[in-house]
Amino acid sequence: MISEDSVTDIHRRWYFTLLNPSSYKTSAAISIIASLGIIGLNHSSYAHLTELLIHLTLGIGITVGGFFLDLFLLKGTPTNKISKVIHVAAFSSSLWLITILLGLLTNLIFSKNTDIINYGLVGMFTASGLRYGIYVSVFGSRMFRSVIISFILPSIFFTNLLPYGAPLIGQNYVSEIIMGSLIFTIGIVWSVLADRAGFPNLKSTFKILQAFLSAWTENKQEKIEEIFESKSRVGRIRTKIIKFERENKEQVFVVLPDIHPGPFNPIGGSNLPHKLFNFYEKTAIVLHSISDHSLNLPTMSEVNNYLESLNDSVIGNRGTECTLPLQIKSHEFTLTCLSFKTSVVMIISKDSGMEDLPYSIQEKIETYVKELGFTDILIVDAHNALGNKISSEEEVIICDLALSSLKELKDRQHYSYKVGYANSLSSDFKFIELGGAGIGVVNFQINNNNHFIGWSDSNNLVIGLRERILSELNQQGLNMLEICSSDTHFSSGKRTRLGYYALGKVTSYGDIIRAFREISQKALTNTTPSTFSFLDSYSQIKLMGKDQFDNYATALNKSMNITKVSLAITAALYIITLIIL
Repeated sequence: MISEDSVTDIHRRWYFTLLNPSSYKTSAAISIIASLGIIGLNHSSYAHLTELLIHLTLGIGITVGGFFLDLFLLKGTPTNKISKVIHVAAFSSSLWLITILLGLLTNLIFSKNTDIINYGLVGMFTASGLRYGIYVSVFGSRMFRSVIISFILPSIFFTNLLPYGAPLIGQNYVSEIIMGSLIFTIGIVWSVLADRAGFPNLKSTFKILQAFLSAWTENKQEKIEEIFESKSRVGRIRTKIIKFERENKEQVFVVLPDIHPGPFNPIGGSNLPHKLFNFYEKTAIVLHSISDHSLNLPTMSEVNNYLESLNDSVIGNRGTECTLPLQIKSHEFTLTCLSFKTSVVMIISKDSGMEDLPYSIQEKIETYVKELGFTDILIVDAHNALGNKISSEEEVIICDLALSSLKELKDRQHYSYKVGYANSLSSDFKFIELGGAGIGVVNFQINNNNHFIGWSDSNNLVIGLRERILSELNQQGLNMLEICSSDTHFSSGKRTRLGYYALGKVTSYGDIIRAFREISQKALTNTTPSTFSFLDSYSQIKLMGKDQFDNYATALNKSMNITKVSLAITAALYIITLIIL
């Protein structure tokens, strides 16, 4: 099983990709304003108004023209794009302006009289160092090329800070050049060490970053899929399916693949629930098994191989009767169970939310199943509220609940039943948090009572939404047993700390509840007698595996530690430079 710490570490680092403004237009405005501030501070004290206006106009021209100059100079690099160039300009110009302002502050604090142009030169080196770091890591420019490009535009801009007739050569800038060069050199050393942080398992940390950004921001998945596939291994995967064949010849499928959706849109199996939904003719709910990111499919081609293998499914248990639903609750956990002859469906849910369930729970419950004489069980992680990894004490509670449930199911009476199904594809419900399969509801009418199970093709639900849905629908006479999500990663890539929108984060609770109510009513109207078949499918496919995520997490953690040390040294030199000038 993959270490949850590795996935958590990678997830935490994702937030740093959101530091830039959401729009390149905002960054362009920041760049221009910062550039005007730099020029204004340098020239306002001694330049005539006409001269100041000329410098300001030139500054705008250099800044805007610099966007396209950098774009041209970085041509051919893996992630070169005008929006990224503008974001870099915003950061570097802002840092340059801050350097000048801090320099003037040190003049006041230490009663110095250092010329503002000296701080402007330090700002040029600092801005160039930042540009270098981004060009070599994010854009994928080679080191020497990045050094040259990082200085070209700042050097041009710096000449616009000099008063007319003031020669650059002959000015006493020795201290500024030495200290600025030291700051820049730290950036070069950082780039070498950070890029090799994952060695020997990863040859280049920066190449992973560049491939990730190409996929995440531009939907170009080829490079990252190539990396993922090269480190994947063939594994044997089981998919459990319940096929309900209704009186009207229509079929409904409950699908439980031992594959985890992911890693992120649009890579590999991120959209797997929707793919399976389509494969089973859009009359399916695709549930979340006890699985983690080690069971991600690395490429779209492996997804296609997996879907093709499902054609070889083998029918196991089949029949026409099932028990009434059994629900047992304890310590925030709810287990919802149905027995179909000798096969069991068990849905595990926690009110306050939880991360992916550990494999040890599945191993224990499957042992109970064999001991009690059942032939098979579908253990579903409802994945219906954002939460933390469960504790070892909670794991014991779940297993005790599962054992009690199975013992009670063993002696329960079986009844003939009817099945109804409906989804949101034919409705007007279009929620931003949902994947392509929308919302679905299955109704089990047993002994003349209706029991609904709701499903959303979403990456989890916000905490509290599940309880609201169950409460309000039950008050309206719709016995909704449980709400599950598919954990699709199709909707990833949002500018949030999580990187996605859980259902209920954007759409109002009222609209979501209304959708489940209307879809449940549709499922009720087409409920007809049904038989069931339990199908098994085994697939030999490439899986990302545990080691990949551990290696990525190790590289990221080492890179972050190197970055922290480099920033600390840079900050110390930066402050010393501003003080001693």
